[in-house]
Amino acid sequence: MKLKALAFSLLLGLSAQSAYAFVSLPETGPLRITGSNNPAADPLFLGFDWNPADNGYTRVARRISSVIYDGTDIGTFYDFVYRYTDGTLAFASRFELDVGEIDTGAFAYETEINDILRRGYAGYDVSVGWYDSGTDSDMRLQSVAHSNGVRTRPTNPVDVFDDNVVDFRTDVSVEEENPTTAWYVLKTNATEFTYLVDAVTIRQAPSLDGVSPPLRVATFEGFAPVTAPVPEPETYALLLAGLGMVGLAARRRKQPN
Repeated sequence: MKLKALAFSLLLGLSAQSAYAFVSLPETGPLRITGSNNPAADPLFLGFDWNPADNGYTRVARRISSVIYDGTDIGTFYDFVYRYTDGTLAFASRFELDVGEIDTGAFAYETEINDILRRGYAGYDVSVGWYDSGTDSDMRLQSVAHSNGVRTRPTNPVDVFDDNVVDFRTDVSVEEENPTTAWYVLKTNATEFTYLVDAVTIRQAPSLDGVSPPLRVATFEGFAPVTAPVPEPETYALLLAGLGMVGLAARRRKQPN
């Protein structure tokens, strides 16, 4: 019986491994791609032992930020930029939650991370995947969409397409023993990146009554893709004029006295 189970697990793992890849985000129709508790069936999972360094990516930038809810430092956000062998960029992020509860008045409410929104992606091809950081407490990527991420409880409205925003949906909680996210990766066709003051929003959705706890939001700096600047016509004209003068000067130096 154990041999059968082991053989089945290996077969399942091998069949899933061949299908692991980044998934493009839809721009029409159902916008949200939903993951699965079973890695072999999860369309967003990049694979066991997957990491950027072994798959053609070189890290070119990183930023580590503290995240504040209600005046309390609740944890750390890791924001990395990787360059692929073809020059395109991927943006990887991970969150570590340190606080289980926050006191609000006479009450202590559980602290969670339910959405991580990334801004600055309008006009770029975007595909998504996630991989495990190697800990036993990583929370998988539950779902993702090109969406503004607005939701309330007890109802969750239909996603509204927003080309600029990518909404990672997760469920990070110290109390539930899921204190960290896995690495959530955005693969793009951008070749340059910049720094935005509102690049990242961490959100805790409100409880059923909307009060205990209320909606919590933290927005802060991070990396985002940017299009390489195209020189203005005047710049081209100055460049050509400069090259012409250099050529003329060189020709004069070659003429005999």
